[in-house]
Formats: sequence, C-alpha cells, structure tokens
Amino acid sequence: MLKSFLPGVRRFAGLFAAVAAGAAMPAATFAQGAYPDKPVKIVVPFAPGGSSDIVGRVFGEYLQKRTRQPVIIENRAGANGIIGTRYVKDAAPDGYTLELSTNTTHAANVSLYKQLPYDAMADFEHIAPFGMSASVALVTKESGITSIKALAEHARSHPEQAFFGYYNSASQMSGELFRLKAGAPIKGVSYTSIGNATTDLMGGRILVVFMEYLPSVGQIASGKLVPLGVTAKKRYALWPQVPTIAETYPGYELDFHLGLAAPKGTPAPVLDKLHGWMMDAARDPAFVAKLHELGMEPLPMSRKEYVEFSREKIAYWAEQVKAAGVPQQ
Repeated sequence: MLKSFLPGVRRFAGLFAAVAAGAAMPAATFAQGAYPDKPVKIVVPFAPGGSSDIVGRVFGEYLQKRTRQPVIIENRAGANGIIGTRYVKDAAPDGYTLELSTNTTHAANVSLYKQLPYDAMADFEHIAPFGMSASVALVTKESGITSIKALAEHARSHPEQAFFGYYNSASQMSGELFRLKAGAPIKGVSYTSIGNATTDLMGGRILVVFMEYLPSVGQIASGKLVPLGVTAKKRYALWPQVPTIAETYPGYELDFHLGLAAPKGTPAPVLDKLHGWMMDAARDPAFVAKLHELGMEPLPMSRKEYVEFSREKIAYWAEQVKAAGVPQQ
C-alpha cells in the first residue's frame, strides 16, 4: 500500500536521524491522508441472500459513492461465520479488508464453540453497528399451521417431524428458545446457507425456520410461507398482524445486530474515517429508509460505545445459550 512516504525528506540534509526513525514507522501511518486510494473489500462471513449479505451490499454502494473507490463484497461462508471472520482477522490491518460483523461471529460463537480461531474482542477493531433487527417463525402454507401455539402443539403431536432449520446463531437460538419456552420437542438441523434451509422447508423436510425479517419479506409476499410470530419484543411494523412469540410464551425475546469490524491494529485515522462514514449513513434519509425497508433499526454510536455494546452482547448471548442448554461444539 505504501507508495513513497519520504517525498521531500532529502531537503532536510541535517535530519538523517529523523528520516531513519520515520522510515521505521508502519507504512499505514503515512498513507492515511489518501485513504482509500484503492478498492476496499467487505467480507460477509455468510452465503448470499441473508441479512448480513444484503446490508453489506447496501452499505458498500453507499461507501463507494462517498469514497469514489470500488467496494467489493466478498462472501466467505462456512462454519457459522468462522471461516470469513478468521480470514479478516489474518488480513493486513490497513483498512482495505473489513468484515460485516454479526451477533453470530462476534457474540454467540464465543459461547457456542469451545475453541474459536479468533478472539471476538482482542483480534478486531469494532467500528460501529448498522442496526438491530429480529426474526420471524415461518412455516409452509401446506403445513396447515397458523399460529405459534399450533406449531408447539404440532411438534408435541408429531415429534418425529419436529425439526427446525438454522444457518446462523440467530436462526439457531430462536429455535432453541422456542423449544425451551414452549416445551416443544423440536430439534435443530444445521444448514450451510439460508437458501438450503429454505429449500428443505419448502420441501417439507423440516417444519419451521426462524428467518430474519429481511430475507423473509419476499417469502411471505409470495404466499408460499406463513409468518407465525416474531422474535422481537414488539411487533414488526411491516406485519402488524403477526404477533410476537412473547405474546404466547412470555419471556421469549431474541434480536440480533450487524456491524462493521476491521483487523486489530488498523490505524486510528482509518477507523475514524470509516466510523464517520457510517455515522453519516445513519443520518442519511435515503440510507435509513433503506435500512427500515430491510427490517433494521439504525443504532448510531461512538466507537467507544460500540466496543462496550459488543462486550454486552457477548454476555447477552452467553445467557441465551446457557438458558437453552445448547452444548458447545
């Protein structure tokens, strides 16, 4: 990335020692004025089609307009977001490789796995969150299930068919908490992508999927899938007729967040620029309207506040995993 960080130094013939000291400093220190001066890559640690992928692309378009540099969205899916997250952790800390971080990669995985190949806090610079959202329980129209209570009753009556599909921590823990709160003998089936889970749901191989609002919109609009209840504390404005699961099973609540992270050691001036652009986006009516369309509530905060928020979410998900009795992998 460093092109030439000593222009004009030879004019200072008497300052050779200072020049030598400057030459030893990290290259990124000298390049911040021009950042970014080449394409920026945002790694989405999940397959295309999910909330993280779509939000990443929306922000990528915004960032590209602001910086006038290409912004590349790269999907590196696998292992519940671990593959893509590890890739970003090992990337050069120069601001040109970023991660669309999620509650899965930087909160839930801390409790779901005995050994992670990264430290969710120590190995990353947490820049800012995009916002908060939640999920909705979806079944097929052919199932004949029309309420969250009927879902629990069906699972109890047909335990051999009681499976929910999941592809990240939000979809997994939503199902596990439903099992706990409803007392329904429902078992989780892991999928590599939201697309694979949806295919099996349509095919009747699983009973329900707890899908984020964003990818659910099209499925519900098509009439092929029926929404039974949302995982948030409040009803979703787009579907006011769909109750919260907590209305049937008090105490049920699960949300998730998406944010932006960089490898540890990324220079502060770069992080400040990225944070500034994210805060500008959070105040941009068009961008905020797009987030609302995607089922997300913007959550602007300082970098310091986001670091504390991230620590709190690790604790929050630890409680959820423990309450649901999910064993570590």
